[in-house]
Amino acid sequence: MGLERPGKVILAIRKDERSYLDEAVSLVKTLGINRVETLFVKKPNHRYYIQEELVKKMISNGEKPDLIVVYDKLKPWQFYNLSKDLGCDVWDLVLLLLKIFEIHAGTKEAKLQIELSHSKHMIPVVKEYIRMTKLGEQVGFMGPGAYGYESLLRALRMKEVRISRELTSIKARRERLVLSRTKKGYPHVAIIGYTCAGKTTLYNRLTGDEKPTGPMPFKTLSPKSRAGDTPCGRVIFTDTIGFIRKMPSELIEVFHSVISEIKYADSLIFVIDALDPPEEMLEKVGTALDLLEKIGTIDKPMVVAFNKIDLLGDMVKKKEIEGLIRGAMESRGFKPHRFSWISASKGINIEELLMALCTTISISNINAPTRFH
Repeated sequence: MGLERPGKVILAIRKDERSYLDEAVSLVKTLGINRVETLFVKKPNHRYYIQEELVKKMISNGEKPDLIVVYDKLKPWQFYNLSKDLGCDVWDLVLLLLKIFEIHAGTKEAKLQIELSHSKHMIPVVKEYIRMTKLGEQVGFMGPGAYGYESLLRALRMKEVRISRELTSIKARRERLVLSRTKKGYPHVAIIGYTCAGKTTLYNRLTGDEKPTGPMPFKTLSPKSRAGDTPCGRVIFTDTIGFIRKMPSELIEVFHSVISEIKYADSLIFVIDALDPPEEMLEKVGTALDLLEKIGTIDKPMVVAFNKIDLLGDMVKKKEIEGLIRGAMESRGFKPHRFSWISASKGINIEELLMALCTTISISNINAPTRFH
């Protein structure tokens, strides 16, 4: 999955998802690709995903790209047809995210998870190449002829089995660690939210850790937990992977270890970027709630932390925004117990946040941590 800087790059995105464009471009630029041409797709084409007439025009005009990034999950035959007819690299949303994940994979577990997801995603694609090669097609993509593709398919399947075994062992160790934390009696609080909302910065602030932070998405791929002091005693805080819109379900499944930390938590801190317009806040919160519903965490006591207030003007209607977020959450069965307006980077209102957190911990079905003074 090594990355070379391509020349001409086309980003294809559905026209009815124009609101995702800035996020999509930002994700592509994360990989050092700074010049991107945007192609809006009115209705995905069965053969290519992008409009067939545009593919023919690129071929006839000699304007083939070096890379096409489709901001969606492609069908195996769409991979095949685009790469064969345009002779270029093709990434869909899954491959784009995996390449970004690869940059931040700092642990063995994260690296294995990325390899496993890549293998699972490419197996149906390779099967399509085998099928077309046996029909007499000449592709020259991943190996010479059907034999080359079949060898690759066997290698991918063997890798999938090997990695799955290793991850099963790692998962068992993680579950023992969670059980050990539970036996110690410390409350467990997961810090969640949309990517780049400031979760890791807040985690560092609460625990004294020095995890890397910055505007680049998905810096947290493996869960990291550490104890921190609160007005009501010691608490275990866990930093988690950021959410994005259109997160493919197969990646959610592969990163089970990160997401499961949310499920095991006694309480949540839901971090929201206070600089986002209210409509964007609501959309991002909706994305996060979708995932929380999937893993069964509707009943978790929650503090909502609006972050980056040091960059916020005085005209923000905080109560109005709180009402919008509360309404969005409660309409889906979630119960935000407290709201805090903070700056994780400057340390503003952190004590207020911790007091609110102590309230949610006391609401959860565990003994409050006051007995650990």
